[in-house]
Amino acid sequence: MTATLAEPVRDFGTGLLHTTVRPLPDGGHRWRRGPGPLAPAPFVPTGTFPEGETGGVRWVVGTADGDDRIYDVRNREAVAGRLLREGPDEAFAPVLHGLGAALRALHEQPAPVDLAPPRGLTRFATWLDGRAPDPRVAYAESLLRPRLGIPAWNRVRELTDRIPAEEAVLSHGAPGLGSLVIAESGDAADALAGEDVCRAPWWFDLGWVLGELVELQWYLGGDKAAWQRLIKALLDGYDRELPEHWRAFVALRVLLHAHDYTAYVGWEPKVFDKYTGFARYLLSV
Repeated sequence: MTATLAEPVRDFGTGLLHTTVRPLPDGGHRWRRGPGPLAPAPFVPTGTFPEGETGGVRWVVGTADGDDRIYDVRNREAVAGRLLREGPDEAFAPVLHGLGAALRALHEQPAPVDLAPPRGLTRFATWLDGRAPDPRVAYAESLLRPRLGIPAWNRVRELTDRIPAEEAVLSHGAPGLGSLVIAESGDAADALAGEDVCRAPWWFDLGWVLGELVELQWYLGGDKAAWQRLIKALLDGYDRELPEHWRAFVALRVLLHAHDYTAYVGWEPKVFDKYTGFARYLLSV
């Protein structure tokens, strides 16, 4: 594909993350991502994430430009955008299988001892601990425990405390579908990496993607069998049995989304009630 001057620049973001996507003259696109104005921490320094390709998914480590990162990739849209617009397209199954395989290969690399826990976990733990700096986020935290109920709250608290204590591997930290840029061919993708690289249990990254797929299935509805085939493709690519607490981690991922929406988009009681209600359901099964 050759970009043209008529192709629009995409510019979007929240208080946590801002993204600009521009076409490159010789084809492909340049993604510039930077911390939003309310981001509690900068990106992790570059240089600790191994580049490479596994199963058609290529890790693209951003080049630092001030506080921002620049990524030259093959397309303008991420898998998340396509799923939100079109629903569970089974054409994404090979890419999700490749993402699972790429995460498994990443987790077999040695993890530098100086890497911190995941940035997303730090945001979440700060919220649960009642240390949120924003009044509306603190207010949301005051509603969370009664909304979940004590047993579910305790499960989330226990899992949050458990993550930094478990055996850690080199981890992406936030391998979301919004950072998985599918190629025009549809059978390969570029995965933006490096902003959140960290030490975490192997299931943290896998559960992050699984949580997004489960959340999208719940949020969008549609063909359940198609969603399950996408989930199965991811898990088959990783090729390791999920831990028993996977539903609790998916609930944690949903609650982190509720936190980030409240902190970096705005306070909407209906959104908070919807997401915490889904998390409570996941914690009850």
